[in-house]
Amino acid sequence: MAQAGSPVQASRLPEIPSAAASEGVAGSQGKLWLGLGAAGLLLLMHPYRGIFGDARLYVGRALADLDPAGIGRDLMFVHDGQSRFSLFPLILRWLVASLGPADAALALSLLGMGAWFCGAYALAASLAAGRGRWIVLAALVVLPACYGYPGVFRVGEALATPRTLAEAAVLGSLAAYLARRVRLCGGLAILACLVHPIMGLAGLAVLALVLVASDRRWLAALAALPIGTLAAAALGVPLFDRLLTGLDPEFSAILRLRCAELFPSFWPATAWTPLLVQGASILVAGSRLAPAARRVLAAALLAGGLGAAVSALFGDSWPSLLIVQLQPWRFLWLTAVVGAAAFGLCAAAFWRGTPGERITLALLALGWVFSDDLVIAAGAAGLALAAHALLRPGRITPTSRVMLFGGVLVGLLVAGRMAVEVSALAWLLARRAEGAQAGLGTIRNFSVVLPLAILAGLAWTRASRHVASRVFAALALVLALATFWDERSATARQIERRVALPDLAAAVASRPGEVLWLDGEAEAWLVLGRANWITNLQGASIVFSRPLAAAWSERMNRLIAGGLASEIDRAPFHPAGPRRLDAPPAGTIADLCADPDAPAWIVVPLREGQTLSGSVGTFPLPAPLTKSIDLAEGIAWQRIVAYGLLACRP
Repeated sequence: MAQAGSPVQASRLPEIPSAAASEGVAGSQGKLWLGLGAAGLLLLMHPYRGIFGDARLYVGRALADLDPAGIGRDLMFVHDGQSRFSLFPLILRWLVASLGPADAALALSLLGMGAWFCGAYALAASLAAGRGRWIVLAALVVLPACYGYPGVFRVGEALATPRTLAEAAVLGSLAAYLARRVRLCGGLAILACLVHPIMGLAGLAVLALVLVASDRRWLAALAALPIGTLAAAALGVPLFDRLLTGLDPEFSAILRLRCAELFPSFWPATAWTPLLVQGASILVAGSRLAPAARRVLAAALLAGGLGAAVSALFGDSWPSLLIVQLQPWRFLWLTAVVGAAAFGLCAAAFWRGTPGERITLALLALGWVFSDDLVIAAGAAGLALAAHALLRPGRITPTSRVMLFGGVLVGLLVAGRMAVEVSALAWLLARRAEGAQAGLGTIRNFSVVLPLAILAGLAWTRASRHVASRVFAALALVLALATFWDERSATARQIERRVALPDLAAAVASRPGEVLWLDGEAEAWLVLGRANWITNLQGASIVFSRPLAAAWSERMNRLIAGGLASEIDRAPFHPAGPRRLDAPPAGTIADLCADPDAPAWIVVPLREGQTLSGSVGTFPLPAPLTKSIDLAEGIAWQRIVAYGLLACRP
């Protein structure tokens, strides 16, 4: 056995023939060149979209802490039920106070991406040697590691959220385990939980399963955890008492509309398809690894499956408040990452292997390309497992005709998929509205990006042979990153820097109170420094606070009933329906303003040529802000050129 602190060579796949030197890459310079290329590819596959997605929640929390009498009066922060369980809000608050929200979010996003890359490299290096580690790293960078409700969660996102940092710590923890660095393994696992407890729990679950698999005596020690948890719940210990607390019908109904991703029974079939391909890759790759690495791969697959099952049982069937809030289905994020690494291992080992191994690899690749098609992906995953088990020397050796037929069939399916996606992408680009962003964040959702990324990686590797080629490739990468990585529009950057619409901010400053920004998200916080009266964004955190859920639902219902919002604002993961009317009904505005809890101001987005009756001012944007809108009949575009302001209370 290797000594503590040294890599465990037995846990890796055999080194792949054709070492790095044969590719024109030698020594430390070659590793640096490949590392820079992989890092650049990671950034291109994970573009920066600014204070977007869940980053809005965390930046908003920081702004609220810095302005408790203003943004801090927002419903989301008055009834905050999650921030005190993580160190991340403290770090972000300091950064926002020092740099401002825009630069703080950018700095944290870059830090997260750097940490994630280091964790991914450490995991790849612990699983494969030589050129194989770079193939595994490329798979981690390129393959679409999505999990849960389709289109909602991805790993390694360039966002100012604790998820990316926690993921990086977990990946580093698994690499440290394989290197037998016990203290580092435990420290990184604990750090992940301190940064983001839910994401960190996935790492602890995998390590626990690995310990049990390696020594059954750990089973007795780990059994004490659920027993102790149940005892604490029965004694009414705070937090643990939620384990035996159910969801009342009203709270459950609100969550099932706004937060359908919490309940696996609401997931469409395409949510489970990636798991089939990831699982097949893990099972195939695991059969070629030494016991330590095989246990890690198997534990990642088992943890994801168990997490989803626990969420289904104690979220859907017999709801437990603590289980719903812990969201154990999120363990699937680690299954997704390890599944991508497993495919990289298969590619490294099978590319020049036996005919049966090449067929297995082709079938796995087919499954990854069609990871959103249940029939093809399931068939490819099943056939890959069968081929790996049967098509071995001494069992069944495929003939040249079988190899040709299989290769042609897989090639035709992949080529057909690529043709359809290129056509769809061309249609989307041709019909997007003026000013609409159609950058890498949109394009990367198409499978056609995978072969393009592979070709770019091969070109980068080949460029290492000549100095002129390296210079040209490096300049091309820098230019691509400078042009495409930051996808924010000029107007979005001004909003994040809190310098957009100064006249609107000055007008609102004349009167205190909450602001209803129709169709808004974080604009009231960033542009006006005010609490939101109600937004769809506030509903993202309602699972952690029953009072927030009740207040949010009541206000959202009033907006929808008055035509100031639509059902998609209350149930964003359900089928798209009609949007609100462009012009707010005058009667609805009057009724809303007559309510005791009415907002002080109402901000209405205006399209070109649109006017707003009763407005106290119209404030044009320096450049139009174009957003996509999902409708039942397809995608539409909302092009905002100005904002109108309504005074609601004297």
